[in-house]
Amino acid sequence: MTRRDGLPRRVYLRHGRYWHVGLDGRWRGLTRASDGLPAMLRALAALHEGEVQGHLLPAVATRWQQSKEHAGEWSGSTRRNMERVLREVSERFRDFASSDVTAPVVHEYLSPYLDRPRTYNLHRSVLRQILSYAALEGLRDGHNPVDDVPQRKMPKRRRIVTDAEIARIKAALREQARGGEAHCTMVDLCMLTGQRIGDVLRLRWQDVTDDGLLVDQGKTGEPLLIEWTPALRAAVDACGAGRDRIGYLLVQSTGAPYRYSGVRSAWVRALARAGIADLHIHDLRGRAGADVTEQRGPYAAQVLLGHASVTMTEGYVRGKTRKRARPSK
Repeated sequence: MTRRDGLPRRVYLRHGRYWHVGLDGRWRGLTRASDGLPAMLRALAALHEGEVQGHLLPAVATRWQQSKEHAGEWSGSTRRNMERVLREVSERFRDFASSDVTAPVVHEYLSPYLDRPRTYNLHRSVLRQILSYAALEGLRDGHNPVDDVPQRKMPKRRRIVTDAEIARIKAALREQARGGEAHCTMVDLCMLTGQRIGDVLRLRWQDVTDDGLLVDQGKTGEPLLIEWTPALRAAVDACGAGRDRIGYLLVQSTGAPYRYSGVRSAWVRALARAGIADLHIHDLRGRAGADVTEQRGPYAAQVLLGHASVTMTEGYVRGKTRKRARPSK
């Protein structure tokens, strides 16, 4: 028999135990009736505190993160970037319910990143997705306030690595105590395949086929077969020199695969030794896209780079290709 005589709202006594029925209809056990009313009231207070905390933005952000990870939408590097942003969101919005976030609040949160457009847009995107997730949970209604705060325009990167710079970088990489040749081969693979550095580091010997090199593009999830050229075949063969062709193409002397952090550190040191400034490891991909665009056109470059549209490819290589003209005489 269920009785509510003198009990708080939504609290019931059933089978010798106190229960709370939430707005979602779920019955949550509190304490045994024999423990007395004070114990039940303490348990009820703790339950309410937990429900309130669950409505705060840090809790919503955690649930959004878990949904993304459960769906397998984030690669290793994306996960690290997102975790960094989520720590900042949780700290800055620790006392905010999702319904408390307004456009002025969003603007104030993003203001420290105004001089860093890429970071600004990343934080804006994450906050927008968290608030959209809160709306799906029924924690807020109506317009997403992040939409009232515009994105920052990203300056187009026009830097393109030259053949002379590649030669100097390779010479500097060979001066390393360990792994110099492997890093040089990595540069060749990036230049020849046009793939993101993370995808290049994930290449395995089972991806080497008779028809070409299979690449699973981590960002888009699209598979790609890059057909053989003499240069690509030579670069892949260099990966297998003196070792069994199992596991990853690019490995350290210990046999362990390279991590992006280690590769980037080696790249930065090589640039310093070569005296080259303002060159990112990702610029190798830009050079590959520019070369294919000049040789076979933007549609061929779109396929290689894995872009969703040729317009995206044209924007990506704009400023990296060189217009050609003939003099009048």
